[in-house]
Amino acid sequence: MAGASSGTAAGSPGGDISFGVLGPWEVRVGQDPVAVPVGQLRTVLASLLLSVGQSVSTPTLAERLWPGEGPGWPRGAVHTYVTRLRRLIGADLIQTEPDGYQLQIEPDAVDLHRFRGLVRRADDAGSAEEEMALLRESLRLWRGQPFGNASGPWLENEVIPLLTEEWFAATERRIDLELASEPPGRLVAELSELTRRYPSREPLWTRLITALHRSGRRAEALSAYQRVRTVLREELGLDPSEELVQLHQTVLKGDTGDHPAGTAARRRTPSPRQLPHGIVRFTGREEELAALDRLTSGVAAPGRNGSGTNAPIIVTIDGAPGTGKTTLAAHWAHRVAHDYPDAQLYLNLRGYGPSEPMTPAAAAESLLRGLGVESDAIPVDVDERCALLRTVLADRHALILLDNARNADQVRPLLPGAGGLVIVTSRDQLRSLSIRDGAHRVTLGAMPESQAVELLAAAVGPARVAREPAAASRLAELCDHLPLALAIIAERAQRAATLAEVVDGLEDEKARLDNLGTGENDPNIDLRAVLSWSYAALSPAAAATFHALGLHPASDIALETVEALVDLPPAEVKRGLDQLVAAHLLEQRRPCRYQLHDLIRLYAVDQARLHMPRGERQAAVRRFLDHYLFTAVSADRHLVPYRRRDFIAPMRPRRRPLAFADADEAMAWLELEYDSLRAVTSWAASNGWAHYSWRTTMAMTSFFDARIPWSDGLDSLKSAVRAARAASEPVGEAYTLNSVGCIYSDRGDVDLAERHFREALVHFERSKNPYGEAMALCNLGMTYGEAGEYGKAQRLLMRALDLHERNEYPRGIALALDNLGIARTVAGDYRSAVKAFQQAHRINLRLREYTSDAMCLRNLGRAYVMTGDTRAAVRAFRQSVDLFRLTRNQRWEAITLADLGNALNEAGHDVLARGILRTALELMGGLADPRAHHIEAVLASTA
Repeated sequence: MAGASSGTAAGSPGGDISFGVLGPWEVRVGQDPVAVPVGQLRTVLASLLLSVGQSVSTPTLAERLWPGEGPGWPRGAVHTYVTRLRRLIGADLIQTEPDGYQLQIEPDAVDLHRFRGLVRRADDAGSAEEEMALLRESLRLWRGQPFGNASGPWLENEVIPLLTEEWFAATERRIDLELASEPPGRLVAELSELTRRYPSREPLWTRLITALHRSGRRAEALSAYQRVRTVLREELGLDPSEELVQLHQTVLKGDTGDHPAGTAARRRTPSPRQLPHGIVRFTGREEELAALDRLTSGVAAPGRNGSGTNAPIIVTIDGAPGTGKTTLAAHWAHRVAHDYPDAQLYLNLRGYGPSEPMTPAAAAESLLRGLGVESDAIPVDVDERCALLRTVLADRHALILLDNARNADQVRPLLPGAGGLVIVTSRDQLRSLSIRDGAHRVTLGAMPESQAVELLAAAVGPARVAREPAAASRLAELCDHLPLALAIIAERAQRAATLAEVVDGLEDEKARLDNLGTGENDPNIDLRAVLSWSYAALSPAAAATFHALGLHPASDIALETVEALVDLPPAEVKRGLDQLVAAHLLEQRRPCRYQLHDLIRLYAVDQARLHMPRGERQAAVRRFLDHYLFTAVSADRHLVPYRRRDFIAPMRPRRRPLAFADADEAMAWLELEYDSLRAVTSWAASNGWAHYSWRTTMAMTSFFDARIPWSDGLDSLKSAVRAARAASEPVGEAYTLNSVGCIYSDRGDVDLAERHFREALVHFERSKNPYGEAMALCNLGMTYGEAGEYGKAQRLLMRALDLHERNEYPRGIALALDNLGIARTVAGDYRSAVKAFQQAHRINLRLREYTSDAMCLRNLGRAYVMTGDTRAAVRAFRQSVDLFRLTRNQRWEAITLADLGNALNEAGHDVLARGILRTALELMGGLADPRAHHIEAVLASTA
């Protein structure tokens, strides 16, 4: 971050004053520097500088000065600092407001505001050359880390990271433009330095690799990819993004086409690579592999099924548990993956396991999201959803591995209409897929003895098997020639002196289990013997971890969830997990995430019942439910910081939940854990933990609103209503009914929304919950307002406003005012609407409630449009766009840009409008949002 700061503004008796905060502090009155002492004075000045022309409340200043607990009389202490600051920069520059203080200078007196102004002008530039010039000018203002050697948690944790992101965004945009218009070799030195300083920022590596590749420096580009891959794995435990992987493939192929980096690359359709890792020492199954290879041998192009048609190739691999269906499917998929470069998808359909099988609707949603389709563009209806999946796959050479299917009905809706390869594994023979859909069946049984012994030799060493061939053959027999059992017992054999010793121990254990059995021919008895042998060798920590894992209902479990389950120090839990993975009792397919095979899970459940008293089992379940609930709450606090979460009461966390650095990190956790959260809340509702089920779902409502299709969010919330009733918690019914009403309201189902809001209101009133009552009144009033029933809306919203004011809940007051403004806008009372929005805006500013304020400013801009005040409307829309960008809400940024373009077009600024509408259309196109068609129509009308 380097450059030079310049610019002054009138306002001080001593002459022009300027402030430089994009680097070490610089305050000048005229030509004279002013030294502002490090510490609290700089915190106060920074607060005022960031909000030039706006009042900063005394409570806000106090919170930034003394986070948590401040002095007994913060107003007086804040005033003391303001007085000292006035002596330094001029008394008339800091104006006292009713609720705080305001810095009275021109925004251009601060380099930060000049930077933002130049970036905004770059957004609206009429050409790439103009945009690049403005971005270069803006970046020259940066001289280092914002606020220099700033101290204090507010600046370090909240302000500087956001400003640094703004610098990254502008820098990466400028580099993208230069990559498109200048020799790429000129950027290599700068990008090499940037990746050295910020080694974990993938977009910079993408641009460096692109610049090297386009410069003909292919070896260096490949070396750069290996460096970033190592950094991500060693420092963060992550794999490279799909964009980086795809770029790596481009470099490997030697394609020197003009592939865009940065923004354009982020918006292109992804080429997912989701296949689970293959087995390095895969052994046996030669006959089955040969049969599979024959299905695609001689195929002219991916998707040709050998009959000259373009129907998809469908392969089913069925067999009993433990026969190695998934291992074979993954191994073969990797062998043929090069024929399917456009997409390689993997999905566990959960056909057999502790949780409910995945529905076709949920499976189609997951596949669409993997293919880059935004949640809002995914239809509600399952048939429409599956039709969209076929459409997205239509022009792709795609491979889809559907693991652990329950039956053909679960699979059939997910099949592509043409081309591609689908591999399905199941315990079921899926005969109707063969009959109706032309699927090729491969059935796995136990391995032939020779292959089973070969598999054992691959694990323990050929020399040992050669020394004891009879013992090796007997071990294979005792394992029923099942690959799963052989993999488990091989680990035990690694620690034994001889294979005969392993045979003797396993013979004894098998006899004991046979004596405990039913007397029937149980095909799992030998596997239980194998498992018991490995289980007996576990350390106490590993055994405790194994028991606890059997209590968890989801198939994909994160490390931190296991730590919550097991009441042991994290280091012991990690050692236990490592031992379970080494013993093949647990799979680790991704860093810090684990899975149990279904048969091993059943054994873990048995061992938990044998070795864990009921009270211990209950405590373990409570710990992992606590972990999910309060981590979801922790994530939600980043999405909507000032939301009241009274629904949590009276529950309190028993351990510290996960903490997140920002909203992006919180959203990433919710995305990653979404399937597990659904499985856990469903299981909790049916197994005596309904009070956790509905509360966890309520903690996810902001996430539903941001990322999850209406139908899926609605299903979860309806289940939460039933869970609250099962738990006999009327307040829970009220909260969940209110959230169901919100989804119906968003969908435009006014009658259903009204019914649910009214029912929620009744429960809140009976429960004497004034905050909930005000929330339901506010939502009910908004519903009437948007329907044009202004009289009803006014009465309900004023009641809500009164309740929020009496309860001193400023965020609720702002939301009620915002809804009141919407109702007044629909009623045609535009000036009153503007006043309501302005009041809400001032409260949001004081609270730093950026998410709510972005929407409020958009609503304010629309009201200004109706009054004919285009200048004010444009100002409000621009502020709204800035906040949507700050909160990374690209969809609403695009919608508000469209509002801005429409307003400018109506005012006769058609050239400027077209540029903004094109930007909105580009964003909308990347999001597959149907509103893009409206923007296209407006653009056409301005041509």
